[in-house]
Amino acid sequence: MHTDIRSLAPNQKVDDVYLLRECQLRTTKTGKYYLHVELGDKTGQIGARMWNATEALFKALDKAEFVRVAGRAEVYQDSLQLIINIVRAVNADEVTIEDFLPATTQDVDEMYAKLRELADSVGNAHLSQLLDSFLEDEDFSARFKKAPAAVSYHQPFLGGLLEHTLAVTEMADYVAERYPLLDRDLLITGTILHDIGKIEELSYVRAFDYTDRGRLIGHLIIAVEMIQDRVRQIEGFPQHLFDLLSHLVLSHHGEYEWGSPKLPMTAEAIALHHLDNLDAKVEASTRAIETDRLGEGNWTEYSRMFQRKFYRGPGSVQEDETPAD
Repeated sequence: MHTDIRSLAPNQKVDDVYLLRECQLRTTKTGKYYLHVELGDKTGQIGARMWNATEALFKALDKAEFVRVAGRAEVYQDSLQLIINIVRAVNADEVTIEDFLPATTQDVDEMYAKLRELADSVGNAHLSQLLDSFLEDEDFSARFKKAPAAVSYHQPFLGGLLEHTLAVTEMADYVAERYPLLDRDLLITGTILHDIGKIEELSYVRAFDYTDRGRLIGHLIIAVEMIQDRVRQIEGFPQHLFDLLSHLVLSHHGEYEWGSPKLPMTAEAIALHHLDNLDAKVEASTRAIETDRLGEGNWTEYSRMFQRKFYRGPGSVQEDETPAD
């Protein structure tokens, strides 16, 4: 039986196959070689070290996608890691990839159907045509259903991009009703399309990583290029409408330091940025709490991503608890 990374505990012995997400040959202060490794499976990822490594071993693992490792889990600087004693490459044909890449627990086809319903509610003829050109495209839909939302931050699993997009679009639908001055058609369209560039930015066949194009250009610019290609095929699509839609995509990260080339300058862009950020941060924080292994009592271990610990509490409010003043 496979030993899931999520289930590992301090001092637990390990002898199993994992996805080799990263492998670097480094040297200690005394000049000895060691392997700096990151392993993964569908339940998560974990850092690992192998002391007294050799250049020959590193070269043997250079093209490996999967490895069998024997070693022991230990705590280092408040994080769990593996100390590897033995490691060897495993042929990809010997493993089932679904065991190593995490996937959404929700029904992908059901989520896509809900997204289609929201797209069908868009009344603007040009925006409706644009959405149909994407969502009715079998190649696009297959990639969109499979892609993760990120490599490690939020929804880093197969189907994560669809799960994230649906969540943000459903919230956008509510916000548009709450604030009637918002252009609902524009907001819904921009929300559905805001992250489509990730199907080209991210690689998610054997592991979650960035493509060369993703690193060089990024999903915001890629998404605008994808939208522009479709817009050119729609007769009479207004330039100003394309500009407003492009602005939603380009500004949805919200801040220059967060990789946004433009700050949100419309009410719809403000809404999209905050809804996108809300879903990403809540999903990432709840996952950090759920997957925590080293925290004590009511608190998780320290999260480097959020630079804090999270309170996970006793799980429920007891009837005999002292009421607040």
